[in-house]
Amino acid sequence: MTELERIRHSAAHVLATAILRIWPEAQFAAGPPVENGFYYDVDLPHRISPDDFARIEEEMKKETKANHVFERVEISRTDALEMARRGELAALSARPTASRFKLDILENIPEGETITLYRNGDFTDLCAGPHVMRTGNIGAFRLTHVASAYYKGDERNPQLQRIYGTAFKNKTALEEYFTMLEEAKKRDHRKIGAEMGLYAIDSEYVGPGMPLWLPKGAVLVEELENLAKETEFAAGYVRVRTPHLAKEKMYLTSGHLPYYAESMFPAMQMDEHREERARLENRARVLKEKLSSLPTGPV
Repeated sequence: MTELERIRHSAAHVLATAILRIWPEAQFAAGPPVENGFYYDVDLPHRISPDDFARIEEEMKKETKANHVFERVEISRTDALEMARRGELAALSARPTASRFKLDILENIPEGETITLYRNGDFTDLCAGPHVMRTGNIGAFRLTHVASAYYKGDERNPQLQRIYGTAFKNKTALEEYFTMLEEAKKRDHRKIGAEMGLYAIDSEYVGPGMPLWLPKGAVLVEELENLAKETEFAAGYVRVRTPHLAKEKMYLTSGHLPYYAESMFPAMQMDEHREERARLENRARVLKEKLSSLPTGPV
């Protein structure tokens, strides 16, 4: 884990600490670092919104100013389960309600694997780490948005609130990041395309991300297509055209079906071909399993 990832992972624990000080009944699931920051999934009757961010960030600042040590503690499975049942994991102290998500995570840790807790001040969490040495090492942070997420990504599980934020080594790096985001918004192709009259997007009737090319945009598309053709012809290529729809056999032969079946449009249901379809689906599944077992590294 990089230094920046450790900072962001630690910031997630500080976020949970702050939320618990405001809403002690909060139940936490996972809180990892991600590409541009961190998040923590929480189950809480109160619906957190951006209006709550200033209050939460204020509590986070108190925790970073306290400069608490991130203490790593190895613990037995039995003791960890007892703590979870007492509501002590992802909490500031024992609670009437068990730490139910941590209980589930504990029960899925393989036998023989080391179980560790991390403490910062009053907050104790089930976590493999690593973290920065102290909460004061986090630097600068900011909460960004809230989303919904099913526990473990399974729609049969409870839907949690996912609180996102980002953190950097210092305030300068944090401000540079948000300046870059603002500059990117100014250059957003969706904004520029509409302003220049190149295309329109109608999410309700057509679909998101599906442009309707206006006259100016259509000229650009045609010119790009002409350039592609000229480049191909100059390189000695010749063109062929295939149907937009074909039997599954073709996509199985091309290799697309085993890899991309979940992303492709479903096949049309035709009763007279039901048995053939079942046979092809089974063949695609077997082929995918064989392909996934092949080595992917250098030979």
